Amino acid sequence: MMRRRSCLVTLLLTYAWAPVSSGLSALSPPPANSNSNVPKEISEFQSLEKSAFQLEGPSETANNNGVHSNGVAKKTHAAIVLNTNARGVSQDLVPVAESIFGKAYVFVTNTEEEGKVAAAKIMQPDSNISMIIPVGGDGTLSSMINFLCGEIMKNNPEFTSMDQAMQALPLVAYVPLGTGNGVGSVVGSEMLSNPPWQILGQKRRKLRQLRRMLTAYQQVVERINEDPNFLESTENTFDLVDLPMMEVSYPDSKKHDDTLCFFAGAGFDSLMLQDFQSIKKWAIRTKFLTKTLSSVAGYCVALVVKTLPKCVARQEHNIHVKVTTRDPDCLWVDHRRGDVVQSVGPTTTKSNNADDDDTVLYEGTTGILAAGTSPFYGGGLRLFPFARITKDKMHLRLGRIHPLRGFFNIPQIFEGSFRDKSLSSFGCLDYIGGDFDIFITSTVTTNNSTETEETKGFPVQHSGESVGYFERFRLRVVKTPVRFLTLMEKRVIREEQRK
Repeated sequence: MMRRRSCLVTLLLTYAWAPVSSGLSALSPPPANSNSNVPKEISEFQSLEKSAFQLEGPSETANNNGVHSNGVAKKTHAAIVLNTNARGVSQDLVPVAESIFGKAYVFVTNTEEEGKVAAAKIMQPDSNISMIIPVGGDGTLSSMINFLCGEIMKNNPEFTSMDQAMQALPLVAYVPLGTGNGVGSVVGSEMLSNPPWQILGQKRRKLRQLRRMLTAYQQVVERINEDPNFLESTENTFDLVDLPMMEVSYPDSKKHDDTLCFFAGAGFDSLMLQDFQSIKKWAIRTKFLTKTLSSVAGYCVALVVKTLPKCVARQEHNIHVKVTTRDPDCLWVDHRRGDVVQSVGPTTTKSNNADDDDTVLYEGTTGILAAGTSPFYGGGLRLFPFARITKDKMHLRLGRIHPLRGFFNIPQIFEGSFRDKSLSSFGCLDYIGGDFDIFITSTVTTNNSTETEETKGFPVQHSGESVGYFERFRLRVVKTPVRFLTLMEKRVIREEQRK
């Protein structure tokens, strides 16, 4: 199913890269000679097909409250949040989690309100939670981090920004069981897939694998309680992966709060997500094929019934954008010169609706505008190959190529190796920066004629969820990254230690 959805997403995005002028618009075991302090379950999990998750400990004790009033270090716990709306999360996982972490530290949610309640309990002032384990998709992960940061801000009135709230965020151990799972590919927490011929017993094998993974996370917390410096030990086989988030703000809207995410954008993908939400709400209201239309099949129905007709007849996926930056270190990736990066420098002509200190990067038509701090968009689609070239920037991409060219380059686009090397078409514009401002005007063709109608605003998405129509939104990289626990093998330094 994941492979099928990956191909679907790729096809959709390649269709989106058509300009308006187009006629077809579109953990390994420790060394034998070392005194290992690696928990048994973690070692077993790492040896499971040589794949799993990493860690490099924070410099401080992994809890927010330090010690009890009597000076004795407080015992910390891991809290797990199970989003049962996610495609791969079933009620069968609840007793497994409760047997590992204890019922008091297992939170089952299926609504936004329940997620907020869980975050409030986890981040209460006397909390002893040192690790958060969100289980679901990229939307679950981003939403939970937003809820947690919201509680941190509420409990600390002196905090005035998300940057400060992120500094108080506990360690995160992500279990990707959603539809796209783009972040899971980066932080080394991908679920191991079963061979296609092993149809029988898949559910049992999945639960067994999840039990190994969750037990490994719990044992890390137990070792931290025994030794606060456990994660810093050079003998363990863990690492931490630091992954920054983008703060999405809406300067012209007072109805929407700033939110954190790993990827966001506007164009064909956001239009399809908007249509999918419409189909899903209709299915829930009418109780007709609710489960089916709330899954990947719902995306297909939305594509065929709503999105494609809009794009073919009215070219609604094409948008006119103005992109500016206030990051003085922003770079443009020149594909023609072998991905040479060039400083964009200040522009001599300012956009009408850009701030005086902003540099105009691009003004014109695009089929998709998307940005991410994670290289993966979802389902293995590496849409942002330059996202992690630097530690504190995002990759912003504008796709303007002809849909047929995109179709014939699906493998390259999927693996992140596609480049537009033509001298003057600039079919794919890539920028690396920490702050972008986007102004949107959608261009709609009417009555199959050459006449066009311009309307302000367009659907915007982040974390795979449509968030509404906006004329302007800003993307800014938060300085403090999320620190993820991963059980993937460390990089090799001495070959003999792997034998």
